[in-house]
Amino acid sequence: MTTAIFGKTPKGIQEVETKANGLSMIERWVLISVDGKRTFEDLKALPRVNDLNAVLTLLETGGYIRKVGSSSASVANAAANTATPTTPNTTNAASGSATRFRELPARFDPATFNMAKNFMVNTLNAFKGFYGATSLVRSIDHCQTHEELRDLFDAWHESISGTRQWQKQGADLQKKLLDVI
Repeated sequence: MTTAIFGKTPKGIQEVETKANGLSMIERWVLISVDGKRTFEDLKALPRVNDLNAVLTLLETGGYIRKVGSSSASVANAAANTATPTTPNTTNAASGSATRFRELPARFDPATFNMAKNFMVNTLNAFKGFYGATSLVRSIDHCQTHEELRDLFDAWHESISGTRQWQKQGADLQKKLLDVI
């Protein structure tokens, strides 16, 4: 099995230098640690990074990093551990529309779409503060379809799931969002 190695793009280098795009502390920390040499296993050793897959996906889709190669895993167990977290997230994201998300109506409903979009932005602002998840809020604002919002669901969940308020209200809020997204 192989392990992906990521490197910074010009946009990623610019973000490290300028802090212009409002990445969270954890996202920025991972971005700084990506050097084109470290493997996924190396990056997993970073403290306080709960879901490295989600952070790397966010950075990759945001254009801050890209895959520059892969390294053969020297220990089969390490490769299996690396593949294990990836598989459920990929499965949830790919087949989540059938199991996790509601069936989309045949006709696009702008009111429901805006409700889902506003719900995601408002919960991020309430739980993380106005500057705590700026890049994710921007990504949500740019969404034009339910599918685009659904692609950001895991990043939204990762961003707020570690907060104290989420511990109190998380299950209820997640259910409310899944009803409209």
